[in-house]
Amino acid sequence: MSPTYHRFLLLLSFFALSLCPVFSQSPHVPGQLIVMFEPGHGPDLLPELRPERQLSARLRIWLMSLPPGADEATSLRQIRNQAGVILAQYNHYVQPRQALQTVPNDPDFGDQWDMNNTGQNGGLPDADIDAPEAWDYTTGGLTAAGDTLVVAVIDGGIDLNHPDLNLWKNHAEIPGNGLDDDNNGYIDDYDGWDAYDSDGSLPGDSHGTHVSGTVSARGDNGLGVTGVNWHAQVMPIAGSSGQEAVVVEAYAYALEMRMRYNQSQGAEGAFVVATNSSFGVDFGQPANFPIWCAMYDSLGAAGILSAAATMNNNSDVDQTGDVPTACASPYMISVTNTTRQDLRNNGAAFGLTTIDLGAPGTQILSTLPNGNFGNLTGTSMATPHVAGAVALLLSYPCPGLIQQYKSDPAGTALLIRDYLFDGTDSLPALTGSTVTGGRLNLHQSMLLIE
Repeated sequence: MSPTYHRFLLLLSFFALSLCPVFSQSPHVPGQLIVMFEPGHGPDLLPELRPERQLSARLRIWLMSLPPGADEATSLRQIRNQAGVILAQYNHYVQPRQALQTVPNDPDFGDQWDMNNTGQNGGLPDADIDAPEAWDYTTGGLTAAGDTLVVAVIDGGIDLNHPDLNLWKNHAEIPGNGLDDDNNGYIDDYDGWDAYDSDGSLPGDSHGTHVSGTVSARGDNGLGVTGVNWHAQVMPIAGSSGQEAVVVEAYAYALEMRMRYNQSQGAEGAFVVATNSSFGVDFGQPANFPIWCAMYDSLGAAGILSAAATMNNNSDVDQTGDVPTACASPYMISVTNTTRQDLRNNGAAFGLTTIDLGAPGTQILSTLPNGNFGNLTGTSMATPHVAGAVALLLSYPCPGLIQQYKSDPAGTALLIRDYLFDGTDSLPALTGSTVTGGRLNLHQSMLLIE
């Protein structure tokens, strides 16, 4: 990553400090002030206030009460300007800070070590993405401005009837009438798009169903598992294998829907914030796939980050190549597979300059067709944790962040990417073999927004 890019992200980070300000005045005890006096002064300097008690003799700090009916703001301002007073403030209420760890009631959540590793089944406690800690802030679904967050999952298909999946629908389209009702260039794309057949009839697929559950299985609904997001919507796009032209068409659909959203101020299209790509070409050289790689810059310009799985092969992508994870776009996040012991799976690729971070991808419990649930392993299972994380961060209750994202979608997408990178847990198993040297941590990334 270039020094110029780092400086750009640093400037964005400083600007973001003003995006989520704390409340201008925290709750406080009515009529009470805490006052620090200069040496040689004390409560007698303020005869209109009643001293309650001395809090520190050495520092000359007193708790004092205003007369009944006094205007608090005016009184505080006058006392701060009083000669002999160093500092004055309200007597604020203080609460203990506890890691509440918001936990859903889904019956199989206890087996989702990727979200919350308690050491179950031989795992290393806390070798996880700290999902419950992040869910204390938000469980996803909507931005602070009320936009419905959408993640486009490009895969082999999906079980459209799975009861535990949050699925996007194009309500501007009438399903099955053979018309392009919303004039977006796609006929009958009510459920999404099938780039294999260039129509809206999505095939069923176990791989795509599993990946989608990790992104956004319904949380706290008393059924099965939960996704990184409890409420964000998955836009299914079939087009993860076969010919490269299919892949390009699949990405183009996600881009078209986000561009329509941007250009109509949300009246059309969909607020696609991330794509998930758990597929690729082993040992592919990006120079031979210029249009595919260029799609990530086009998506990024619209505000879309793309999470991509590296190959399931114990290879150094820096040396061997891989598509798409060796594509150079800053808007593409390349992901490898970590285990419940916080090790890189020995069947997953790596690369100090090409593979950005790790995420849990070994024995991951998620949704399967026909209302089922089961475990799968691979970089394919790691990547949707990252795609889902993009949507979860953008659901953080910060109006300023979303305002900036809409006015500068490309720049703010890079800021979100940097939050993900800077929030990783550093792991010996990934140090020297990935860009960040770490594994995804939702909670730590969330804290960076504050």
